[in-house]
Amino acid sequence: MSSSDNDISMDEVGPHDQGQSDFKPFTVQENIQQLNAIDASIVKLMEHTSTSLNALTTSLDNASIGSPKPSVDPAAQKEAYRAATDSFLTTLHSIDVRMKRHILALEEAGVVDLAPKKKTDINEKPPPTLKPDGVGSVGGMDVGWLNSRSSKVERDMERELWDKTRNFLERDGDKLRHE
Repeated sequence: MSSSDNDISMDEVGPHDQGQSDFKPFTVQENIQQLNAIDASIVKLMEHTSTSLNALTTSLDNASIGSPKPSVDPAAQKEAYRAATDSFLTTLHSIDVRMKRHILALEEAGVVDLAPKKKTDINEKPPPTLKPDGVGSVGGMDVGWLNSRSSKVERDMERELWDKTRNFLERDGDKLRHE
């Protein structure tokens, strides 16, 4: 694995660096700059994808109907693809690490809770809540399941249709017989 210019050798880490250091949280401006850098890296992912796909294809712009096929060097294509793929994976790893850092910072700040919900007993159900859980349950009851089992709406609609039909026939029934 290669090292970058920003890597710190373990020999360079002094005793003051290993323990408690002066912790200074990032400012809002620094967080926004870091998120903008992540955004720019995501754009670079798309560029690396495009480069790797272009390395695998032949250009149609150079090939016209009367001219011979453009010469393609398979070794050069393979090297361009490998370089673009390596850059893609390096950038993807960088984005992954930076996003994890931001998510953990949000958890540390109490903005999100990533801890799994603890259950004291395997068979014990969590207490019902009136907040929707995001999958169609409210208060421990699946609203969709309850609605699908009820025929009240269907009966009401059927009754309404029969009433409309009866009113129509009473009002215009004589006209229909004469036609």
